[in-house]
Amino acid sequence: MNDLKFLLGQIWQGKSTTRAFLNLELSKETLRGKIIDIGGGKNLDYVSFMTSENNCELRNFDIKAGETVDFEKDTLPLESNFYDTVLFLNVMEHIFNYQHIANEVVRVTKQGGQLIGFVPFLMWYHPDHSDYFRYTNEALQKIFEGTSASKVTIIPVHRGAFTAAGQMTLAWFPKALRIPIFVLLYGLDYFFVKYRPIYAHRYALGYLFKVEK
Repeated sequence: MNDLKFLLGQIWQGKSTTRAFLNLELSKETLRGKIIDIGGGKNLDYVSFMTSENNCELRNFDIKAGETVDFEKDTLPLESNFYDTVLFLNVMEHIFNYQHIANEVVRVTKQGGQLIGFVPFLMWYHPDHSDYFRYTNEALQKIFEGTSASKVTIIPVHRGAFTAAGQMTLAWFPKALRIPIFVLLYGLDYFFVKYRPIYAHRYALGYLFKVEK
């Protein structure tokens, strides 16, 4: 019930279904040490949902924040093995040369540090200059296994088929209708997951990936 209450609060605030579920997942993560957010722009509101250890230092690195770098081909002007936590959320689908940027974000992660990222899966076309890919869990596993990572964990962010359908349509309804529609779809997915559990992961809203060095 606490999860549903959190999700309803997010939907009421105007978040998409995917963003609501992502923020719920991020609330289970802990930021530590020197932190850098790569490609998240200026508004890092998702950080507020995460637990932070004492004495954390957060920096954001993005062209919207004034950085002059081409994520497609440039080496990031950041020190290798330096950051305890690297955030890389909702960025990879906008980059064509995905292996290059995957190598780079892992490179700047400290030995023993953590990279926390996310990509949408069941999502409409959303260019932020461009929109190239929808990654499966298998694709993400292979991409990050091709870096200097020692461990790659992929977490599907999903509820079921009805909630996934809501992601594609809910934002078009008037705000007053979004809550009852979401509750209906969320409830229908209780039965979907109960009777078709092996299919639930096929309706992923996106994938949270956690990479360790």
